[in-house]
Amino acid sequence: MDRVLPQNRQRQKNMQILWHQSNNLLQVEKRYDKYGIEGLQDRNKRPHKVRQPQTEPEIEHIIVTIREKFPTWSKEKIAAFMERYLNVKISSSTVYRVLKRHGLIERTWKLKSTYKRKKQKGKKNRTRKGLRADKPGTILMDVKYLYWCGKTFYQFTAIDKFTRIAFAKVYSTKSSRSGRRFFEELEKFLPFKIEKVQTDNGSEFLGELDEYLKRKGIEHYFSYPKSPKTNAHVERFIQTTESELWMIEGTEPTVDEMNKKLFEYLKIYNFLRPHHSLNYKTPAEKFEEYIKNHQGVHHVLNSNKI
Repeated sequence: MDRVLPQNRQRQKNMQILWHQSNNLLQVEKRYDKYGIEGLQDRNKRPHKVRQPQTEPEIEHIIVTIREKFPTWSKEKIAAFMERYLNVKISSSTVYRVLKRHGLIERTWKLKSTYKRKKQKGKKNRTRKGLRADKPGTILMDVKYLYWCGKTFYQFTAIDKFTRIAFAKVYSTKSSRSGRRFFEELEKFLPFKIEKVQTDNGSEFLGELDEYLKRKGIEHYFSYPKSPKTNAHVERFIQTTESELWMIEGTEPTVDEMNKKLFEYLKIYNFLRPHHSLNYKTPAEKFEEYIKNHQGVHHVLNSNKI
């Protein structure tokens, strides 16, 4: 019995298909007898009687006038406006048909797309070859991902291009708020005024940090995408912290413990470690040398600030 029922259903479907096909063949045969070979071509399926618009011309004129006056208003807003202020009750679908008939739907889309093209974000100061630095105050910044015991941390890093004085701090989040807080710590640490900052295009260097730099009157430059050479000094410092600190020193996977280790290393990097690029001087010595050569500069780099 279970097998018979499906077979009967399939037989009924086949009969329906054959019925429709036979009807279609009869229609084709009649069209051929009446019109010849031209009767076999596809006919226009448009209905003989097309529904004509029933909206009164006065109402249609009002809808068009409102739309031209307020081109961004939706059909619902226009309908509500007409009912509230003109005592004309009309459906939003009728408003839509009128607007479409007058080509006012496409016109609004064009307005919006044109506005989007014209709307430009604030142009970024970009540097292709990197910033030049003939005195302290040009800062390069970047972020290093640290994967420690299954957790992810973010090492915000900054280095002065002239003296090579470096500063870094670990955060649990990579956000523009973390970027701003890091920069405020950097300002407290450095013994000179920051004049220029160069970063990549990461979101952590936009938002709160970028707004903070603008308020302080500090120039913010962005490197071009896929141009690591423009930030080579900070990239090198990140590699140095990785090889001289994180690969050697063990620490608990917490922000506080990692920062303790990092701050101790910064003292070594800035005050004890000879640097090949500085003719084996330390960054602190490079800064002191600059002070001696420029009278009137009395800032002192203090390792206790770290």
